[in-house]
Amino acid sequence: MIEFDLLRTGAARPAAGADDLRRDLELDKIVAAASGGDELVAEVWREVLLLADASPDSISYRQDAVRDALRNRDAVLGLYRIANETVDAVRRRVFLFRPHDPAVVVHEAVNGLEVMVASLRDVLAVLKSTAFSSEAFRQMSKSVLDNINDEFLASAQELVKVLRFENGVQFSVRIGELNSLEDPVLLVPRKGESNILSKVLRRDEYVYRLDPRDEAGAYILDDIRKWVLANAASTIFKAFKHLDSFFQDLRRQLAFYVGAINLSGYFEKLGLPAAYPRLSKGALKFSGMHCLSLSISAGSRPVPYDLDVKAEGGFAVVVTGANRGGKTTFLKAVGQSLVLARAGLFVPADEFALPSTGAVYTHFPRREDRTLSYGKFEEEVKRLSAIVEGLRRGDYVLMDETFSSTNQVEASVVAEEVIAALVDSGVNVFYVTFLQDFLNRFLDRYRERAVLLVPEVRQDGTRTFRLVRGKPTPGYAIDIWRKYMAA
Repeated sequence: MIEFDLLRTGAARPAAGADDLRRDLELDKIVAAASGGDELVAEVWREVLLLADASPDSISYRQDAVRDALRNRDAVLGLYRIANETVDAVRRRVFLFRPHDPAVVVHEAVNGLEVMVASLRDVLAVLKSTAFSSEAFRQMSKSVLDNINDEFLASAQELVKVLRFENGVQFSVRIGELNSLEDPVLLVPRKGESNILSKVLRRDEYVYRLDPRDEAGAYILDDIRKWVLANAASTIFKAFKHLDSFFQDLRRQLAFYVGAINLSGYFEKLGLPAAYPRLSKGALKFSGMHCLSLSISAGSRPVPYDLDVKAEGGFAVVVTGANRGGKTTFLKAVGQSLVLARAGLFVPADEFALPSTGAVYTHFPRREDRTLSYGKFEEEVKRLSAIVEGLRRGDYVLMDETFSSTNQVEASVVAEEVIAALVDSGVNVFYVTFLQDFLNRFLDRYRERAVLLVPEVRQDGTRTFRLVRGKPTPGYAIDIWRKYMAA
């Protein structure tokens, strides 16, 4: 029996707040770039990117397989093409319009088997000519080659030809009491035999021809034929379903790696770096990291980000500064890279190390829904409460101007209590905010476990859209005053 698992995603349970992640981190742009218009690739990518659970072993397993797929891209794309064409051909040729009729089941299943047996020969040729190195692809290749060889395929093709029953259905029965028919056996010729009856009836041959006008006799013979085929139909249909499941699973699992190949080509086209993330206990470090969705939208290589945080347990990266300084883009870049890392993919960075493989959550602004019976601040709190209920140590929470819908004093108090509780619980927080009271109190309280990033501003006032470590800075108003009033 052919068994393989190229993805090792387990039950593939979606992450809590998956829809928010897709929207806030603009993951659909990344999926579109990876899929190249292939809906199956897009579907599988959304599933893997939004996994609730991702163990270090499963991530490493997929990383090795992605590297392997990129080294053997022609083989992977070839296998995906074969699987796709096979599934489509079976869908066109097999139509079980009378699933309770054994003759129909056998005929339609044989149509599908004929297509799939021919495709297995193509799969075999690709696997024999490719030296996969990853555990995922080696296991898949070994399972196929251990179960299928040229002799098996030749026998399968011969059997398909026999099951066409071009000379009618030939069978043997035993005559029971009162001349009843018992123990039907469907007869299949042995190799080199063209006439089954010559073997069954060794010396004498008895022939009974049904009168063309005997309608009742024709119905009886048809019932006997169905009776004989009933047992065979079940076995043939199981063989059909087994092979059909193999090609369905093969193309679905390969779809993830086809997307990785497509995205790798996109990186090369834009000159983006590609780093495979690694685990680094107690540290988050990345250099030359880009916002992938912005790169896709702009068709160019955006401003990179660098960060190095060392902290045992949870930490907070707080970002503040004037509008249009790259703060939300930074938040998206971090979130996108974390999601790609958990999926076992490369990220747009020169280097990327993360302290845990925890789940990613986002809390970004929403347009106010006027149909709600409560205010915007309460809506923010309700959404955050839903996130907190599912948080575990090592998870990541990305918050963009959370609590900004209320006054500065109240928002600063709430923000300090919430962020402090998350960090103390071992959760890693990225928080974009303008709350000055919160910044002063929280950063003083968590000096060793908090980092403040601000937009870089050159001496002439030019903003680079980079983020650097710093202190709370005023907005554009001070820049304007200095430029026009202080001169």
